[in-house]
Amino acid sequence: MLALLFLAYALVEWFIAKNKVKAPREKWTMLVLIAAFTTWNVIALYFHEWLTPNHLIIWLFGWLDKL
Repeated sequence: MLALLFLAYALVEWFIAKNKVKAPREKWTMLVLIAAFTTWNVIALYFHEWLTPNHLIIWLFGWLDKL
C-alpha cells in the first residue's frame, strides 16, 4: 500500500516537472523509470519469491562481506 502512495507522489512530481523541463527526453525517461519501479514493487508485493530492492542489493554486493 505504501508503494501506491509513493507512486501517486511520483506521478504528481512528474506532472509538475513535465511543465518545467524543456527536453522531452527527460520527461519520458522519468515516466519510464516510475513505471518500471512501480511494476517491480507490485510484482514484489504479490510474489514473495520476487526480489525486493534490498534483497537485490544484498545479492549483488554480498561478496563484499567476505572481504
